[in-house]
Amino acid sequence: MSEAQSSSVLDGIDVLDLTRGMAGAISTMLLADHGARVTRVEAPGDDPLEASAGSRVWTRGKRRAQFDLREARDLADVQALAARADVVVQTFRPGVAARYGLDHETISVANPSVITCAITGYGRGNRHEQRPAYDALVAARTGLQWENRSWMGGAIDHIHGIEPAAPDLEVPEGMAPGAPRSGPIFTYTAWPSLCTAYLAATGISAALHVRLTTGHGQLVETSLLQAAMTLTMGKWQRVENPFATGYRMWITDARAPKGHFRCADDRWVHHWVPNPMFVLSSADGDQLVSRRGITNVRHDPDRVGNDPENIVVLAHYQPEMAAAMARFPSTDWVRVAREYGVPLQQVRTPEEGLADQALFDEGVVIDLDDPEYGPLRQVGIVYRLSETPGRVQGPASAPGTHTAEVRAELARDAEVRRATPAATGKRSGVAPKHPLAGVVVLDLGFAVAGPFGTQILADLGATVIKVNARRDPWWHCTHIAMGANRGKRSIGIDLKTSDGMSTLHRLVQQADVVHMNIRASAARRLGVDEESMRAVNPSIIYCHTRGFEDGPRSDSPANDQTGNALAGTEYEDGGCADGGAPFWSLTSMGDTG
Repeated sequence: MSEAQSSSVLDGIDVLDLTRGMAGAISTMLLADHGARVTRVEAPGDDPLEASAGSRVWTRGKRRAQFDLREARDLADVQALAARADVVVQTFRPGVAARYGLDHETISVANPSVITCAITGYGRGNRHEQRPAYDALVAARTGLQWENRSWMGGAIDHIHGIEPAAPDLEVPEGMAPGAPRSGPIFTYTAWPSLCTAYLAATGISAALHVRLTTGHGQLVETSLLQAAMTLTMGKWQRVENPFATGYRMWITDARAPKGHFRCADDRWVHHWVPNPMFVLSSADGDQLVSRRGITNVRHDPDRVGNDPENIVVLAHYQPEMAAAMARFPSTDWVRVAREYGVPLQQVRTPEEGLADQALFDEGVVIDLDDPEYGPLRQVGIVYRLSETPGRVQGPASAPGTHTAEVRAELARDAEVRRATPAATGKRSGVAPKHPLAGVVVLDLGFAVAGPFGTQILADLGATVIKVNARRDPWWHCTHIAMGANRGKRSIGIDLKTSDGMSTLHRLVQQADVVHMNIRASAARRLGVDEESMRAVNPSIIYCHTRGFEDGPRSDSPANDQTGNALAGTEYEDGGCADGGAPFWSLTSMGDTG
């Protein structure tokens, strides 16, 4: 099916965008990219988003109309737009939408099928609701900027008042990430806004799913505060027994290395999780080669474990690893890491990421002919559906481009309404207790990215069955895993046995969704690839969250860190253009996005 012939999953959905700021603009961009007709309403000469370079991406594919809500005629027109919309997304402070008659309670009287999404800074009905909903201020106030660097011992130790492991340890220069000072870190990447955009789009999609049954809309609410909580779900926990075996880890310790090394070509690489024996043995000679005969890091007996005390081991090896890395160029390290089976990639600038031909070939990045700037390279479709793949509907238009068009539509609609009886808005079905009630999901994922995604589905009411392997208990006892697996059922299956596969197939026959996040080649070897799963259940929705594109890196080991390194976020967050070192934030969204 060609893109020109294919449909998009949100074709026919009308969205009214009443948002200001990055979170709202990106959430409605995601809807537009998957077929929704988005009409963005802006006040004449009053859109601070327009000053941001990113706005040329976030406002793409949308109609842009200018209306002044302080003028009676313009307000009436916007209210009429809301009365016919399928979805209204707004970022008014609590109470403001009601003053304009644009809150869900008011809109739904005339439009009972409308889904209204309200994005705020801190939610409604609390003493903070009127605080400014600015990304940086919410990050500062919630402690997110402190958590970018974390605390000695990590957030778990800090929250529980536990003395960190090796409190007197003197770490080598360059081992601890971030600026060489104490205190919070402000990242270039607006993680709370990005997370809020995804939360809003997810909530809207769930409400549209429910509307297929009920015929009625509902109110969806999210906030920058909820995003901050989402970004720290694996770290901000208070438990009865923090000393449970395996729960605490060195990974979130502020002193812990994050695997950044400068190579002989003066390029940085990100190697996560740091594996001293891989680095030292590979560099032990005049040529960089894999010398240990290991192609799967899980089988490495010298891999550094998660226990907090192992920060001493890492501090011991850090100078030796840095010296070894500096002997060979970054491209050689990427090659030998792939052979060894450990995640390692170059830290690139955003420009290098956008210029990557492999990403362009797959549509991860695209070129749009912007009317103001000409061909503009930018992110493409961020999630791909096989039957309804979505498409970027066009470049960003100038503010007010579609005002006359929208007014003319409203005039035609008014004539139609006068000649047509009003819809009754009767329900066609009973509303479920939760949006995804009755949906069965099999989670074949590991680590964070896959399990976190299915946890969101569980939070929305799906029955999620986590398929665990024998090796999983060492990971599932950690605080990071506990932040990605709540609300699930669990079954232990050995997929390398015939009995295990028979059990899995019985589960697949009853499931609606199968999710996995291992490399495609490994999925084929195990028999859990899309083709194999569809042979068991042709109607299954098969979701594969991958580390890389379907290209030259597709079989390379990957994680949150390597993705951020290649995309350029670590370069920007570390201020590398001004001489800083790459920085991987502990609140980044490589996994949770």
